[in-house]
Amino acid sequence: MHKNNLTNLKEDLKKNQMEIMLYPSKCDGCENEGFAACVKACETHMSKKYGSKYTGARINIKKKVDKFFPVICRNCEEAPCVDACMPGARYKDLESGWTITNYKKCVGCWMCVMSCPFGAIEMVGKDHFASKCDGCIDESTPKCVEACKKGALKRVGIKNYSYERRLMVAKKIYGPYIKSVTK
Repeated sequence: MHKNNLTNLKEDLKKNQMEIMLYPSKCDGCENEGFAACVKACETHMSKKYGSKYTGARINIKKKVDKFFPVICRNCEEAPCVDACMPGARYKDLESGWTITNYKKCVGCWMCVMSCPFGAIEMVGKDHFASKCDGCIDESTPKCVEACKKGALKRVGIKNYSYERRLMVAKKIYGPYIKSVTK
């Protein structure tokens, strides 16, 4: 039988290659609290990190009927936003693997907004730039993950990310018969 070659969190942290996993079924939009805690935490962090010009959350919560959906950068391996960025403001950070934005280079052409298949890049019209999540690569834990008390956002190693996604889909299809394999 083929053995899964999963990594553990400590191993991935050494390489600094992490992803933010979304569990939409656990998200309730923090409706009882009156606001989305992850959005507020991100917004506060961004204003501290970049100052007043580049404020705003890099995560959004969308609601359809009675379900909530966190919308955040999926950090595509072949990121269309990087290819679409004419001034070169978006690039792949080789160490972390995240798509990063140099906001000083961003001219607000919105090409990245149009090319993002997940709608995770927001236009900031008054300051004319496009914002997206950078995975809080300079933090030990992303602020949105820290703030999410429901477990709808989780930090996982990049190698385990696709495994976790497949497991989540399999559980939807096959129910409780699927068991998680962890190290």
